[in-house]
Amino acid sequence: MQTERLKRSLRLLTREARIDYLALYPARVLQDHGDMRLDLEPDDPRLPLLVRIPLRVFLPGAYVKVQPGSRVLLGFEGADPAKPVAYLWEAGGTVVVEVTTVAGRKVRLDDEAGKTRVYDPALLELEAPLVRLAGGGPAVARVGDQIQVSGVAPGTATVTGTIISGSSKTNSG
Repeated sequence: MQTERLKRSLRLLTREARIDYLALYPARVLQDHGDMRLDLEPDDPRLPLLVRIPLRVFLPGAYVKVQPGSRVLLGFEGADPAKPVAYLWEAGGTVVVEVTTVAGRKVRLDDEAGKTRVYDPALLELEAPLVRLAGGGPAVARVGDQIQVSGVAPGTATVTGTIISGSSKTNSG
């Protein structure tokens, strides 16, 4: 009995370590190539460095750029060692997130450029009690807003009025 236990323990120690290709393995992002492919360094020493591994984000039309040093989960599609993929990432690891619809509407949050962009080929509609346009451009007024205009009456008088019509196109900053 004692000998059998010793033999089994020795076999476990000397057999080749097997990788479970159905499991998910934590990994560190070494590089994002900008095409939804990453270079990864798995935490598990049995796995080698992996190059240009596809990133899956589970949102059709989404593009994501991940910061080097971020953490992802490494998996294998269909448990096939020839099909590694990266899933998910830690919060705060993304530097660019872009979502595009079939109709071509797009929202892009870009930390690298320091911009948030909304693209809409047809109509952009904002429903909010207050919309603030930032950027340091000139002030914008809407139909119905009260304004003060100086120098239109004799002397130094300031006249208050209401905007009654205007352009549907606005540019500021």
